[in-house]
Amino acid sequence: MAVDGSRANELFYDTRRFEVNLQPQIKAANQKLNGLAANTPEREAAQKELDELLARRKQYLEELFANNQDNFYARFKRAGQNPEIRKDLTLPDGSPDNEAQVAAYRKDFWSNVDFNDTALLRTPVVFNKLKRYMEELTPRNADAVKESADDLLQRVIDKPEYLRYFANWITLKYEPGKTNLMDGEAVYVHMIQNYFTPELAFWSDSMTIYGLQQRAGEMAQSLKGQPGPNITVNDINGNPRTLYDEQAPYLIVYLYNPTCEHCIEQTPKVRDFVKSRNGEVGLYAIAIDTEEKAWKKFVQEYGMSEFTNVYDPTNRAIYKTYYVDHTPELYLLNPDREIIGKNLKAGQVAEVIARDKE
Repeated sequence: MAVDGSRANELFYDTRRFEVNLQPQIKAANQKLNGLAANTPEREAAQKELDELLARRKQYLEELFANNQDNFYARFKRAGQNPEIRKDLTLPDGSPDNEAQVAAYRKDFWSNVDFNDTALLRTPVVFNKLKRYMEELTPRNADAVKESADDLLQRVIDKPEYLRYFANWITLKYEPGKTNLMDGEAVYVHMIQNYFTPELAFWSDSMTIYGLQQRAGEMAQSLKGQPGPNITVNDINGNPRTLYDEQAPYLIVYLYNPTCEHCIEQTPKVRDFVKSRNGEVGLYAIAIDTEEKAWKKFVQEYGMSEFTNVYDPTNRAIYKTYYVDHTPELYLLNPDREIIGKNLKAGQVAEVIARDKE
């Protein structure tokens, strides 16, 4: 196709023709390499052939970028390039240090993106890189997610449009109820408390920021790894029951509503699990957003009477203690009364206990 008057389109079609010609050759070379035994002359020759093809592609792109620095297509194409794997990172025996290579790859992942170029935000390239960075290149635990988020956001702390885009995307992704990451709330709290501030969140008004900070403050009281808040609530006979007085080594703090369908489905499973552990696991069950009559009926109907059942009609006793995004909410405390699990189903508790004992 011939294009007149648009250098970006010319570059696009030139690059497309080059890649359509080269890509089958790279694919064939890869297939040939994978079919050969290691440490043989044939494999060495095949590897050399593949390396030469990749070098051709690299040289073509480097010339494209160097000769067209002011052209948007070249900037777009450059932004989409991934870093090379650091083959110099090896273990003492000479084998690849995969962990170090992944860490270096993640650190270099954004090196081809010019954060001064806000036009890139209106293309798929930034979204696709952000999604891969957070979902594939970052380990699935809250601490690692927070570290990756901070590393990225500190790079754009003085780039307002990128700061807004990244801060909102990451925060919404880990909003309670929208992620299956264990303690995704820790990520959400971290993002709100560090980036949705009057100083940084120019995209939000003061009331929105206040509301977000208040919600994050409530969540922050019951994050994984923190001591479980000690609470005292009246039981079914009107007697105060303090959570830390429970004697079982492990303790489930179970917050539910008697009319909630998921609570009705999970409660018998929680009950049966606790019974099966023969005293190793206790149950401190808290009814919320209900009435006393419905609570007592539920306790009786679902065979919960042998456990600690408490209820505060005002919810004041549990305010800013155990955050509830949806019911049922199950927290697991270890013998030190540290929160070692949350947002759990009954069937997941045994695995968390086993990991805690390792």
